[in-house]
Amino acid sequence: MNKLLLVCLLVLAPVSMASADLKIAVVDLSKAFDQYYKTKDAQAKLKEKQDGYQKDIQDLINTYQHMGEEAQALDKAANDATLSAQARQDKSTALTVKKQDLNNLGTKIQEMTTERKREIQDELFRRHKEIVDEISKVINDYSGPQGYDLVIDKSSASAASGVSIVLYNSSKLIDITAEIITLLNKTAPAPGGASPSGAAPTAAVPAHP
Repeated sequence: MNKLLLVCLLVLAPVSMASADLKIAVVDLSKAFDQYYKTKDAQAKLKEKQDGYQKDIQDLINTYQHMGEEAQALDKAANDATLSAQARQDKSTALTVKKQDLNNLGTKIQEMTTERKREIQDELFRRHKEIVDEISKVINDYSGPQGYDLVIDKSSASAASGVSIVLYNSSKLIDITAEIITLLNKTAPAPGGASPSGAAPTAAVPAHP
């Protein structure tokens, strides 16, 4: 029994020693994402684009409502006994055309609403991925030279349960979130549009608001 215990200790010893030598850090990727200047720029740009889309659609809705009022007037005129038969017929013909125009415009509004919504969702997903990729690269470029063997995102959640993947981390672990945020915002344009170095401002990358 003692020999077996000794063998187990000898086998596990290298693993334990290797684990003890690991240099591990944590980072709050969600916080870094929210405080990255490109994310904030992205939110503003995406909202501006979305507001523009909504205005275009609202203009069409206003036109649709106006055409509806014209259709009601034509319907009333087509049934006005004080008008001649020919006049009522003309109004009825115009009403038929107006109804068709209304149907066409209604279809256009529905299609545009669906298309614009899809465009916003696609761009939101694409920009979100671009920013996360940029942040991940900064973390990788920083972690290697600092000698970290493993960096864990403490804000990650399980896709299956929605529960945080990191349920506990010791305060002894180094949190590099502040350092990463500083590096991300190092090239942020200064107020007024000029970059800190005097170079042209870095182009903003729209992302998930």
